[in-house]
Amino acid sequence: MHPFPHHYEVDLTWEGERRARMSSGPRPVMPGGPPPEFDGSDAWWSPEHLLLEAVNLCMMNTFCALAAKAGLKFESYRGHVDGTLEKTEQGIAFTSIKVRCEVKAEDKAKADQLLHSAKKYCIVSNALKIPPILETNVL
Repeated sequence: MHPFPHHYEVDLTWEGERRARMSSGPRPVMPGGPPPEFDGSDAWWSPEHLLLEAVNLCMMNTFCALAAKAGLKFESYRGHVDGTLEKTEQGIAFTSIKVRCEVKAEDKAKADQLLHSAKKYCIVSNALKIPPILETNVL
């Protein structure tokens, strides 16, 4: 790991109407804009989908790092995140984020413990006002 602090940059270029191009250094460019629920399209990534996928990817990255440190061998990892966006007194906000992680590992108890630790240490989850609910399935 590199010493802290870490610094990240992303760029966004408006492409007309409601579509944008998102980029960050040498990474693949991704199209973005509002989802269909906000009169956008399902052909691009929306902020809502990106937020949920950020939680999903952060959980996996954190679990993988903790598993490597603990010496846990696992065969597979799958993550699914379900978020609910609602009108609240404070405005439109996510009121629920549920993370479902499925890991196939011989040491089931250790895998489950590390999944819960991953939720605790996930940088993205820790940045959210609504903490994600974690459901695990260790096979």
